[in-house]
Amino acid sequence: MIKLNEAIKSAIWGFVVGDAIGVPYEFSSRTSMKSNPAKHMIGYGTHNQPPGTWSDDTSMMLCVLKNNLNNGDVKKLCNLFLEWYCLAKFTAHGKVFDIGNQTRIALKNLEKSNPDFNSYSMVPLDNIRQMIQEPNEYVAGNGSLMRCLPYAFGENYSELMLKMVLENKLTHNNSLCNTCCIFYTKMMRSIYDLSCTKVEALKRAKAFISYGWRIVDLNDSQETERKLFQRLFSPDFIQLQESDIKSSGYVLDTLEAVVWCFLNTENYKEAVLKAVNLGEDTDTIAALTGGLAGLYYGIDQIPKEWIDQIANKQLINNILSNN
Repeated sequence: MIKLNEAIKSAIWGFVVGDAIGVPYEFSSRTSMKSNPAKHMIGYGTHNQPPGTWSDDTSMMLCVLKNNLNNGDVKKLCNLFLEWYCLAKFTAHGKVFDIGNQTRIALKNLEKSNPDFNSYSMVPLDNIRQMIQEPNEYVAGNGSLMRCLPYAFGENYSELMLKMVLENKLTHNNSLCNTCCIFYTKMMRSIYDLSCTKVEALKRAKAFISYGWRIVDLNDSQETERKLFQRLFSPDFIQLQESDIKSSGYVLDTLEAVVWCFLNTENYKEAVLKAVNLGEDTDTIAALTGGLAGLYYGIDQIPKEWIDQIANKQLINNILSNN
């Protein structure tokens, strides 16, 4: 169970604000971002939403947070996801306006299997096997990475990782997605537990993943995965140029962009704006960067005018108060 404190709340608010900064620019090219860079929180743009509107990234993260705060299992998380997807709960304005393709497919299938679902019923499925997706090495979007932040916090990190991997299977049953989520949460946990530097947090995440690879006999797919991480594991990663960083919805592109933005900036505002100005999947990359930066720099370093503009703050505060 998570015991919320100011550090964790700083990470949550850092995530939400980053998401809202990125929403108006989603799918914008890097070229267009260079000609009209993000400098502050605006509205409308891609999804025609008011300033301070957050997306599916925050909605799903809040579902995970609420479930973990209440010691919920995978079945309860299914219900929270369906309350969001079917009933537009956990949204900024009572509307689901942005959702990844793989997540949409998975939740649509879950909805079809529960035709009588409503806000007062629980998912009737008793067999967890019926809830999860078949393993698919080609489903490597960032839909599980975007919601993984709450798994970084709790009494037993190892148990939280097992829980996360199981619950990732609801939408993204893919080893690469799991490894990216573990990498991100390990950076978060290292900062939280040890107050370590950004570079030290990165080293600890790399060591944690490398240890996992060493203690098992890697199959062909896992060996390919290890090779995919070579660039992020390189000592020269921080020195890469912006042109070398991709900002797509592919899970490893997203993780690399987040880590690169976090390492190459000196404060929360700079980190989030750097993430948005990469273009493409701006809300997810800025949200995840904002989570790290919020935890690292603290909530006082998040511009107050940005927090003040966040839509439906009452919902977020209620969840943070565990109501």
